[in-house]
Amino acid sequence: MARKLKGKIGNKGLKGALQRHQAQEKLKSKLQSQKLHEINKNKPKKAVAENQKLQRENAPNFIPFTEKSTLLLVGEGDFSFARSIVEQDYIQPENLIVTSYDTSATELHLKYPHSFDENYKFLTDAGVKILFKIDATNLIKSLKLTKKTPWPKVVGQEWRMKRLNNIMFNFPHTGRGIKDQDRNIREHQELVFGFFDSCKQLFELINNGVDKILSQNSSQGYSFEGKNSINSHPETVNAGKVILSLFAGEPYDSWQIKILAKKNGWTLERSNKFQWELYPEYHHKRTNSEQDTTKPALERDARIYVFETFNKKKHSKSQKRKRDTDDERQESD
Repeated sequence: MARKLKGKIGNKGLKGALQRHQAQEKLKSKLQSQKLHEINKNKPKKAVAENQKLQRENAPNFIPFTEKSTLLLVGEGDFSFARSIVEQDYIQPENLIVTSYDTSATELHLKYPHSFDENYKFLTDAGVKILFKIDATNLIKSLKLTKKTPWPKVVGQEWRMKRLNNIMFNFPHTGRGIKDQDRNIREHQELVFGFFDSCKQLFELINNGVDKILSQNSSQGYSFEGKNSINSHPETVNAGKVILSLFAGEPYDSWQIKILAKKNGWTLERSNKFQWELYPEYHHKRTNSEQDTTKPALERDARIYVFETFNKKKHSKSQKRKRDTDDERQESD
């Protein structure tokens, strides 16, 4: 064993230098030990960790909409998500509207040559309404809705008496790949903020119009509120619900979507881990090409958020506790 050096640490020369080095190493070791202790202290015990894993594995399937509700999908890529929810019978084809920011099927074929055509044919054969050149941040204008061109004229007369229950945007992205992180975060916040604002306006326009028609028909003695009617479903409120899928971690956490939602009058109703296995036909791709993201989407943690309009009476302390519990569960997912 090496002989312990005597003398003060402040001494000059080789002996002092060695003593200072030993003191620094001892301090470094102590700090590392304290850090490890803090980390391990917050780690769940083995039995608890195994139980949490078991709970996640046995968690019920989470689909953010019902089969009989209506859904508008915005920002679709190669249409594989839309195909998946129809093929898995999560929604009725006649209650689904799929939109793309791109200008046409031809443009999407060029962008996704190995996947788009098959998905597009599947959806059209199933009778799903598909629209192009739809901006998620300016839905009313890009849908070209006016007094002369009302909602049923754009999507079909079969939608004349259907309220719009849900609008969903999967993994919003500008597709610009800005390297400046602060600017990148800011631009995506603007995208999500615009989406929330646009949804609010569209829900009000469509559902108020449907309510007016239903009210007129009801006053004439007609009833469309059957037990299984889409209009009698508990989801059918004028505001509808906004559904957003987002990857976990940075820079997505810095988007602060709950704050952006609140500024537009929306509040988080529920959220859950995005269960990729529930959508076997869905293949997440980049916004501007058929290439996969840097890390395959299936290997990335993601979450689905469901927002509703803020209601003081409904969102009591118990609702707050429910959301807090959900957020705690998010940490363990």
